[in-house]
Amino acid sequence: MRRRWATLAAAVLVIALPLLATPAADAAPAPAVHAALTPTGHDAVADLRTCVASRGALNAYYIIDNSQSLRVEDDGRTPGSDPDYTRADILGNSLAQLGLLGAGTKVNWAAGFFSTGFEPAISWTPWTNGSAAKLESTIRAKQPNGYTNWLAAMEGTQRQLAIQPDAGHACQLVVWFTDGAIDLEGGDQATADALNDLCGQPIDPAGHAPAQGYGLFSAFRQSGVVVMGTLLAHGSTRDAAGVMWPLVEGSGDVGGTPEQCGQPDPPSTAVHGAVVDASDPGALARVFLELASQIAGGYPEPLDAQGRFWIDPGVSRFQIALGAGDWSLVPPSGSGLATLTAANPGPAAVTSSAGATLIEVPTADSALQGQWQLKAADVDNVYLFSDLGIVFGQQNTIELGADGATSATLTAQVQNAHGEPAPLDLYGAATFTASILGPDGNLKQLADAHVDRQTGAITIPMPTDVAAAEIVVTASLGLKTTPHGLALAPVTTQQAVKTVLPANFPRMHTTPVQLSTLEGADGAARGGITVDGPQSGGDGKVCIAQTPEVISDSANRAAGWEWQLSADLDSDGCVVVAQGAKGQRIKLTATNHTAADSLVRASVPVVFVSSEGKQLTQDVPIEFRSTHPVNVGSVALVALGLLLLGILLPLILLWILNWWTTRLEVGNAIQRATFPVRVAPRGVEVLDVPVSDTALSERFRYRGEARNVRALADPDLGRIHARLPWFPLNAPEYEIAPPAGVSIAAARTGARTASAGVRSPDGALRFRQLPFDAFWAITVTDAELARTAKGAAVSGTAVLYHRFDAYEPSQYRERLADIARETTASDAIDRLRVARAAEASAGSSAGSPATAGAGEGAGELVPAGAATPPPRGASGRGGPAAPAPAGGPPPRPGTVPGGPPPRPSAAPGGPPPLPDSPPPRPGTPPRGR
Repeated sequence: MRRRWATLAAAVLVIALPLLATPAADAAPAPAVHAALTPTGHDAVADLRTCVASRGALNAYYIIDNSQSLRVEDDGRTPGSDPDYTRADILGNSLAQLGLLGAGTKVNWAAGFFSTGFEPAISWTPWTNGSAAKLESTIRAKQPNGYTNWLAAMEGTQRQLAIQPDAGHACQLVVWFTDGAIDLEGGDQATADALNDLCGQPIDPAGHAPAQGYGLFSAFRQSGVVVMGTLLAHGSTRDAAGVMWPLVEGSGDVGGTPEQCGQPDPPSTAVHGAVVDASDPGALARVFLELASQIAGGYPEPLDAQGRFWIDPGVSRFQIALGAGDWSLVPPSGSGLATLTAANPGPAAVTSSAGATLIEVPTADSALQGQWQLKAADVDNVYLFSDLGIVFGQQNTIELGADGATSATLTAQVQNAHGEPAPLDLYGAATFTASILGPDGNLKQLADAHVDRQTGAITIPMPTDVAAAEIVVTASLGLKTTPHGLALAPVTTQQAVKTVLPANFPRMHTTPVQLSTLEGADGAARGGITVDGPQSGGDGKVCIAQTPEVISDSANRAAGWEWQLSADLDSDGCVVVAQGAKGQRIKLTATNHTAADSLVRASVPVVFVSSEGKQLTQDVPIEFRSTHPVNVGSVALVALGLLLLGILLPLILLWILNWWTTRLEVGNAIQRATFPVRVAPRGVEVLDVPVSDTALSERFRYRGEARNVRALADPDLGRIHARLPWFPLNAPEYEIAPPAGVSIAAARTGARTASAGVRSPDGALRFRQLPFDAFWAITVTDAELARTAKGAAVSGTAVLYHRFDAYEPSQYRERLADIARETTASDAIDRLRVARAAEASAGSSAGSPATAGAGEGAGELVPAGAATPPPRGASGRGGPAAPAPAGGPPPRPGTVPGGPPPRPSAAPGGPPPLPDSPPPRPGTPPRGR
């Protein structure tokens, strides 16, 4: 699946860049191409080019139509839109063009297919010279069949983007290839419902109300994913698929009627989408080559009626995309070159793809500047390149004075393709602009920004009223040559710049604040605002008196946001930060009962107070992802509807629904670890804890993904399974049945007292909810109970399940600290010991049910912390608990050896590492998959 993503990403890049360079007014598409790029499409190309120039990393996902219509029409006889798999050559070549992005640009790609449903094909993988061949062979090996389910395609793509490598930093591109309109297996009603879910607006009156916020495509744009929709269709089929434009671009005409999709007023941080279409595979191949020519910054210049065009100083190279047929290229007189042809290309590089040809000629040599002439059919434009870039100074910061005023001038440099300073005096016009984007999402133009035409040096003075902890600066250079005024593609890049407070103030440790993923309606995004103490002058304070404000979200749920701050804050919302302190954390949690797929951006004003009592306020940005898990629905609502019928059948159906929906879910980020513990009346002591954070992280191993299963086997805890009551209105439960000879002394699904579970008469523990994000249990063997007396320390084993969090450097020590704070385990063990003695005196056989401890509540369900233990065999299977480590006194009960280290800065985003590999060092981003 991940390899497929990479392929799609490459294709999308190839498509997007040419679009950026091709203005709608100037483009003269080949006759087979139905629609020129819209202004929104040009914006999408610009978004992608700016991102790649700024970040140097791209994740591209190919989502490829594999429906039956590609092979054969509905009559079963007429050949389909691409029976010869020309799309394999086209998409493969588009992926190969990613290698033209140049040194220093990291590209990952993956791919998937869709028809009646979604099917991942190639997992995320780095781009190599063999990537194109791999994509081509994968497409050719897949026989088209089934319907055209766009909704399944986009939902599958969204799941794949959720596990992309280098998430949060790499640019994101989706290349969506389809040959027809949406058509679901369920018929017209299912198709109309899916279309409204994709659009986020009731674009089809026959469909239901949109069920996924503002729609999947709006969620893509809001999350920074540039979608390039590619349509291979003609005639009525093309007309029926016209809804692609409002879906991908947010607006467009469908059957002559303007339609809108997605968020009505999207945030300024949202990117754009683009749609291109062609009537046959040959035309599509040419479209892709034209797009590929602009990956490196090409801009179209129209040919005159005789095919002539000028090359001025400042144009480093040009490219021409051709269809089938012969061609020749006449160089300027005095160049010393003969006419270039396919047989004698001279300095030109010629690339072929499915009958189309791309010609590239370097023109930095002044002998090759002048008038050229192309002799070929159906060519309208030549693409011109400057190969310039803007590189920001790595030391750019903005300093705030004690009065809150800023004083800074940012620097940058225009460079050529070799990384050398590039003067601009070759160009007739070099228009430079700069702007800043604050955490409120508003753009501000910087009128005093300047570029020196003699040296290419850029200076950008900052305003004096910058109040944000971090801003994004955009620099853009528009170029025209002389003497012929040839327009070249704008050179644009961005840099995130931090603001720095005076040394006697606390300051932000990391920005933006990254929270964990908010999963579903009942999840929570967790993290913290991390600050450093003053460098001089004594201790300071950090105060948060207001709740964060969401400024970007793809769902209409603004009123549902709830925020919780650390309990360490005093009544004024302040916390003292000691001079020299590093990485002090103010915990922050966000919840919302409306689930949605979105990249949520928020901002909170934070007051920094020096030891002298002076105050400075900064707007601190917050980011996290929100997901909408796939689920069957609300059992309670189904139950209410069925009960209204007043007959037995609804209850039976409800029980079946409970059985179907009550499953265990272990995600690919869940880890498991075991530690020996010593349980005494004073508390729980966790033993054998590595002092090194790296060694500790290696003790937590990935459990392995298990989706929608009814039972799991744990080597220490026994059988974990879903348990349904016979009466369907009683809530389902999840039961942990320990193996023979082992008892569970304590267990919790979190830090709350109510999460300790309920012990059943047979000794199993039952929970209403069993999330594996933060579950732990302590087991002891019957042999250990028999060996020890009341009040004595008992050796046992702690079993921990944990969800890896890339933004929580001390996550593992905090989990162990949760166990060390447990206070009920010793009392529970004493009751277990009494019950074992009672069983022995009564002559009960091994494995028979135990009665409640101290003779109370026999046969009843009681809280686990006070429950009677289940009977166990005398053999004591499960083995003795691990002994305490030798060498020196053990830590005090209630503590974890080593203690939590200072929290280093966590890198943004990123999925967890692969299962069966150790997790990354705390404070470093996990490896992408």
